[in-house]
Amino acid sequence: MFGKKKDTANSTLSDAPSEALKILRANIEGYLGYKALEYRKKTDIAFRTKLINILRETGDMMSQVHELLIHSQLLTSWGPAGITIKTISDLRKDGKNTDYKYSTFFDVTDVEGEHGIDLSILYLLEIDILDNSEELKDKITEIKVSLEEMMLDTVEIGIANLMNLSKNVYERFNERNELLRAFEKMKL
Repeated sequence: MFGKKKDTANSTLSDAPSEALKILRANIEGYLGYKALEYRKKTDIAFRTKLINILRETGDMMSQVHELLIHSQLLTSWGPAGITIKTISDLRKDGKNTDYKYSTFFDVTDVEGEHGIDLSILYLLEIDILDNSEELKDKITEIKVSLEEMMLDTVEIGIANLMNLSKNVYERFNERNELLRAFEKMKL
């Protein structure tokens, strides 16, 4: 996992941007950070590509879990599993087609400053999103193994947890996008 959440949580806020940025750079090809104007769009695309790749694997595995649930006749888990699949699919679609509307985040030189954005929040949000996506993938793998081995006693609770975790990833991704959407610098 990108995990290192604990590492960034233990550092001071002034260290967080550089530590979080180091983690993201180390784990995402083409991720250069949002400080410099010339890297901003490339960094955004690199982040979203990484997320979409994780979600592609996750969605495929979740479809297999759904099939196993049907074969196991665990009726009460079909609905939450379907909601999880839809949430992952929606997140993938939003990741591909993100629209920041009228934001000037990708157009102005200085995004920090007095009326700007705290980039550490953006970096920490992205780490959290990727961590939760990896956790979702790992939990789906655990449930898939349980279903394949017919250890069905914890599957229902596990599926409910997947539904909540997938919603959390989706909400965090929307928070990130809202942060970028809300950025507006007045050029006088």
